[in-house]
Amino acid sequence: MKYNFTDKDTFARLEDKAIAGQLDYSAFPPAEYRYFSQLAKLGWLNRHKGWTAELCRLKQEEHRKAYFAAVAERDEWLNHRRDVNRRLIRTTELSRRLNFAKTRREALPLALKLIEALVEEPDLAERIMHNLKEEYE
Repeated sequence: MKYNFTDKDTFARLEDKAIAGQLDYSAFPPAEYRYFSQLAKLGWLNRHKGWTAELCRLKQEEHRKAYFAAVAERDEWLNHRRDVNRRLIRTTELSRRLNFAKTRREALPLALKLIEALVEEPDLAERIMHNLKEEYE
């Protein structure tokens, strides 16, 4: 079953189930698995080892902060990978179009856009084309 971990109500219900020892989190992503596993352990310590509810709440807050930090790091890496994939697709398309260019006039702007994309310098192609305007026309 898929859960929406960003929904506050769903997340709170999952936390309660984990603390009660009634949640199967074995198929959860790593950050969620770690967090709900820690909550299950806190619930067990409260029921069987006499840990106070207050101590468990404090520990839960520590675990929650670590969980949100792990999720933020995961999201940052995910966004970075998406950006890299987008740039890769864009440069591949520019390279393909450059390979099919028939004239220098058609190839130069494509080559400059490809270089711009590869070095990640916005407006590079436009600046160079402006500098070459007299020779290019």
